[in-house]
Amino acid sequence: MSRRPRRNRPPRLDADPVAAFTHDPGVATPSEDARAKVPTLRRRVVEARIAGPHSHFGRDAVKASIRALVGGDRRARLGCDGLEGCSPDEVRDALASTHGWDPNAARAAIDPECTLAAIEAAGIRIAEAAQAGARIAVATARPASLLGLAQFVATEATALGGRVLVSDRAAIDGTAGRELWWIGGVAVLTDGTALLASDGAGDDWLFAVGRPDLVVADRAYAGAALRAGCEVVAWADLDAPALSLAAARGRRVLVVPLDERRPAAAYEVVEDALDLG
Repeated sequence: MSRRPRRNRPPRLDADPVAAFTHDPGVATPSEDARAKVPTLRRRVVEARIAGPHSHFGRDAVKASIRALVGGDRRARLGCDGLEGCSPDEVRDALASTHGWDPNAARAAIDPECTLAAIEAAGIRIAEAAQAGARIAVATARPASLLGLAQFVATEATALGGRVLVSDRAAIDGTAGRELWWIGGVAVLTDGTALLASDGAGDDWLFAVGRPDLVVADRAYAGAALRAGCEVVAWADLDAPALSLAAARGRRVLVVPLDERRPAAAYEVVEDALDLG
C-alpha cells in the first residue's frame, strides 16, 4: 500500500465556535499570517474538527451514553468487562480525565490538549512495540472515517519491525453474509458489497488473528481486546465512555480522544502527530 501524501495546509473554517479552541496559550507567533502559514498541531486538530466543539452530537447525547453504561447496557460496554457497579460520577470523571469533557459546558467538546498528549503517547508506544518485533493487531468499526488512519498505523508499524496480524477473511457468528476482511493490515466488517460500521465483531477478530501483544483499534474491537487481557491503544469518541472507564479502573488501555465521524482526510494531522515515520 502506498502512503498518502500529507497536506501542509488545513481547511479554513468559521472562527466560531472553533476560535476559542485554536488559541495556543504561551506560544508567541509573529503575526496571524505567519501562524496561518505554519499551523500548529493544536490548531490543525481543532480546524479538522477531530477535537474541540463536537461536530455530531451535543451534551445530552454524551449524558445518554453515560446513563446507558451505568444502567448496564451491553452495547454501551463495547465488549469490556469489569465495568459493573459504576456510578454517573465515576464515568463523568473518567471522561474528564481522558477527553477533558466538561458536563457543565454549553456544548459537548473534546479538549485538544488531551487529544494531542494522547496521540504523542500512542506514537511512542506503537513505535516501541513495533521496534521490539511485537505482534500488533489493527481494526476499526468506523471504516468510513478511520480506515485510512488505521492503515497508516499498520503500514508504519510493519516498517518499524512489528508483525501486523492479518487473516484472509473470517466469518461472524450469528450473522448471515457478513465477514471480517483485512484491508491494508486492518480488520473491517463487510457484507461483501460495502464496509460496515458495527460494534459486533471483536471476538471473531481476535480468534482469527491469535493473541496480539498490542492492539490499535476503536469501539468493540478495543473492548474485546481488553476483555482478552491485551494492551490497547484505543481511538475513542465521547459516546464511548466504557473505554475511559476501563482506563480509570486500571486496564491497559491508552485512550486517544477524538471525533470518530469526520471525513478520512481530517485524520492526516493524527498521522503527523503520531510521528511514526
